[in-house]
Amino acid sequence: MPTFLRELIRPAAALPQADVCLVGLPLDFGTVLEGGRAGARHAPDAIRRELRRYHKTYNLEHDVSLDTLRIADAGSLDLSHPDHATNHATIRRRLGELLRQYPRVVVLGGSHDGTYSTVRGLSDATGGQAVGGINLDAHADVKDRPELISSGTPFGKLLREGVLAGPRFTEIGLHSNLNTKEDIDFLHRQQATIVPLAHVQNDGLPLYQTRALQRATAAGPAFVSFDIDGCAEAYAPAVSAPSADGFTPRQATEAAFLAGLNPLVRLFEVVELNPVFDRDNQTARLAATIITAFLTGVAKASLRPE
Repeated sequence: MPTFLRELIRPAAALPQADVCLVGLPLDFGTVLEGGRAGARHAPDAIRRELRRYHKTYNLEHDVSLDTLRIADAGSLDLSHPDHATNHATIRRRLGELLRQYPRVVVLGGSHDGTYSTVRGLSDATGGQAVGGINLDAHADVKDRPELISSGTPFGKLLREGVLAGPRFTEIGLHSNLNTKEDIDFLHRQQATIVPLAHVQNDGLPLYQTRALQRATAAGPAFVSFDIDGCAEAYAPAVSAPSADGFTPRQATEAAFLAGLNPLVRLFEVVELNPVFDRDNQTARLAATIITAFLTGVAKASLRPE
């Protein structure tokens, strides 16, 4: 029986049918556009190293083995074109293809602007319908900047274009002094749900994540995007925009596990890891741990009676 997670991961070319497919987005231009620190393009390789190095196939907390999971790895997309919009077209096209082929796709990112196109790929793969979603993040990322595809704009663009259904969208973990009133007012007009970080710290993450998943998947497929800069800098120093306060690793893994339990969460992302600023691979290891928690949820769900 396989002991390490790395024993389950096979190239997508060798595993055309699988439970989950990994894909990397080596992208950071959208973060640089917002004045963030360059380097997130190195995230996919850093996460893969940590996934393969440490994590085992048995989860003690949930008493579940991942050893029956088939995990394909589609590699990292070529996002080296000098035209930013062309790279986003590549993301949308390729994610659409992968989501038609595999029931779940996990994105290793990469700047958060990538979500603008991964979610459009999800919509394309599911008949062009509006999707639901959750953003676990310090920042709302709904800026109204039509001329830019940046890390501060993905959810605003998706909501304004009707790709993301406002009543099925939840922002969890927003920080008290990192978001503008204009952005919060916009989310209210879209009938989105906002859960400030303080509420998570007071009441626990599972309460809000469970409610958000119910909303997101009420009418079809959904995504969960985890921006690792939503974690406190003590736990995640290697991000594009670090903050002193934020989620704990425990809260992060709870959110990911619950997302994995729901089969309508077709797209799961961990974004904004910036390995250039890491300490002993600390943040990359946290990103890999979050993804492993998601995979644990997928494995647990497969054991449930029909």
